[in-house]
Amino acid sequence: FLLEFVRLEGHGDFAQATCFCGEANPVFQCEDCHGTDLMCHTCTVCVHERQPLHRMECWNGTSFQVTTLKALGVHFQLGHPIGIRCINPKSASNNDFVILDCNGVHEVRLDFCGCESAQPHITQLLRVRLFPSTTTDPKSAATFRVLEYFQMLSFESKASVWEFYNTVAHLTDNTGICVLKVGNMSYV
Repeated sequence: FLLEFVRLEGHGDFAQATCFCGEANPVFQCEDCHGTDLMCHTCTVCVHERQPLHRMECWNGTSFQVTTLKALGVHFQLGHPIGIRCINPKSASNNDFVILDCNGVHEVRLDFCGCESAQPHITQLLRVRLFPSTTTDPKSAATFRVLEYFQMLSFESKASVWEFYNTVAHLTDNTGICVLKVGNMSYV
């Protein structure tokens, strides 16, 4: 088992020369997708347009380094079907929107729909199963999934909100080096 665990932390004896699209030297790997296949930048963005809360790694030649889908240019567009760009997008919180999920705290590039017929920002968030931290100008939200998970955990183990948040924060960065941006945790 140990050799396989070590292999998962790096390339090991696995040498993938091309992405599934055929592009040479793929360097991105998703920690949340099934398998350990590497992808090129274009495929990573395309595949994860529908999964903006997946955790990414980039191969630097000797090891994997953590990166984000936000850094790769993925936009999370609200108010329109997936893959459809809004003609009048409104950037949320200067592209520093934070989403709390079961697998970590995620900074995302979130765009609200700014069309004439657009719903209020709160409604746009709720329709994609995100519970906003505030009712006016939200800068963070929690997924319904993480709220349900915390509810069950607190019923069974009596974990506090603080303990739960720290657990999720440690899933994001267990070194304590990165300072996580979380504005208002009132939703938890």
